[in-house]
Amino acid sequence: MKAGSQGKVRAAAVAGLTLDQVWLFAGVAFVALRPLLTPIPPHDFWWHMATGRVIVQTGQIPTTDSFSYTRAGEPFYNQSWLAQVGMFGLHQLGGVPLLVLAQALVIAFAYGLLLRLCIRRSGSLRLSVGFLLLGTLPASFDNWIVRPQTYALPLFIVYLYVLTLWRTGAARGRGLWPPLLLLPILGALWVNLHGSFVLGGALIALTFAGEAGRRWLEGRAGGGAQTPRPPLWHLAAAGALTGLAWLANPGGLQVLGYVRNLLSSSQVTRLVSEWAPPTIRDPNGVVFFVFILAGIIILTYARRRPDPVDMILAGAFLWLALGAGRNNIWFVAVATPLLVRQLAAWRPEDAPARPVYQGLPALNAALAGVIILLLLLALPWVKPWLDLPPKVGALIDPITPVAAVETLRADPERPARLFHAMGYGSYLIWAAPEQRVWADPRIELYPLAQWLDYGQISAGQDAERLLGQYDVDGLLISNEEQAGLLAWAQARPAEWELRYSDEQASYFARR
Repeated sequence: MKAGSQGKVRAAAVAGLTLDQVWLFAGVAFVALRPLLTPIPPHDFWWHMATGRVIVQTGQIPTTDSFSYTRAGEPFYNQSWLAQVGMFGLHQLGGVPLLVLAQALVIAFAYGLLLRLCIRRSGSLRLSVGFLLLGTLPASFDNWIVRPQTYALPLFIVYLYVLTLWRTGAARGRGLWPPLLLLPILGALWVNLHGSFVLGGALIALTFAGEAGRRWLEGRAGGGAQTPRPPLWHLAAAGALTGLAWLANPGGLQVLGYVRNLLSSSQVTRLVSEWAPPTIRDPNGVVFFVFILAGIIILTYARRRPDPVDMILAGAFLWLALGAGRNNIWFVAVATPLLVRQLAAWRPEDAPARPVYQGLPALNAALAGVIILLLLLALPWVKPWLDLPPKVGALIDPITPVAAVETLRADPERPARLFHAMGYGSYLIWAAPEQRVWADPRIELYPLAQWLDYGQISAGQDAERLLGQYDVDGLLISNEEQAGLLAWAQARPAEWELRYSDEQASYFARR
């Protein structure tokens, strides 16, 4: 193409750039910025990576524990194998930077699709973008961690999108609506990625129950739907196929037992903070309850009655979220289209229509350019050079004991039975695979009694007896999380030799 023609194309593109398009781009871009600027914490990420490495190297999905010395050989059901292989593959291709970029793209796609659903339901682009950025995202940030759950999120929102379109008039004709066939196809993928696959089934079941109840009530009242609705057998067939698709995993029906056992595990429900109910004593809990309060106000003063199926979905997932903080991401996703649609109804029907201001093309292009520049500066290959604060500029969270583990590996008299912070166990599994761990974030693998011992040892309470019980000969301590144990070891230099220390971690070996 000649230079003059290229200039005309660029000029036409600039002239056609509207403020609505800038809003839309900004909504998705600011979603992507958050994971781009968030370092990877050391907890779940590394053991998933290490398991992916084992699967690729051996060609088999491990069924017993090979990472710890306290539970070596014990059965362990590894449900998220496909996500682990994918994460390890990305790391092999481009290291941690590529994983961070993939995280941003997955999150941006998921919330971009949710934004599209909000626009369809409300008819208001700017309202949808504003609510997404000011309401939805702050209530969801806490769950944006690089782990298998991330890859389940877009599947959940695809389910929500397809089911919403099916019941709100997009499906036509008597035959099975083709997009419903996406549900079992994605179900076969989801069941190998993360245990949240059961939530896809919950979306189908709740939608079916809500639609069946609404049609029954309309029939009792002697009225009918104003617009033709698709037959319920469509959804029943899609649900049955999705249930069958769940069997497309290496363990077959065992995967359902895995989910049941995880949800009933006393170790998980008692000891993992994200499995505890949200509380206003936690900043994320405050944001969650503010979101709920805002939702109540919107529903109370909206000028239209909410869709009953939307309310059933929101109520069911609110119940889940009130039971465990990690479930708020699903509730917020389900509630967002409902609340945006109701918020759009606040405008009186008889209000005069006004043209939507679309700005100046040149200024719109400048705004888009600034957003693009921010994205470029946040790329994981660029931001480490910008001298940003460590909690933003680093790719790996500074609390990760990188230097301490390097020292440990280089130690010719390295301890054989190391006690360490739980999150450090995950990083040890990856960075020092020859070093068996005491425990790691696979909470359900270790008995509750062991985790109670962990709490006592970390606090420096009865540490001598408990460390002797596990025949521990080394300590890799988180200075902040295990301050009690650190003080206990420092007070016994004749028994414990300090071999490494920095702001984050301390490494001791028994003399």
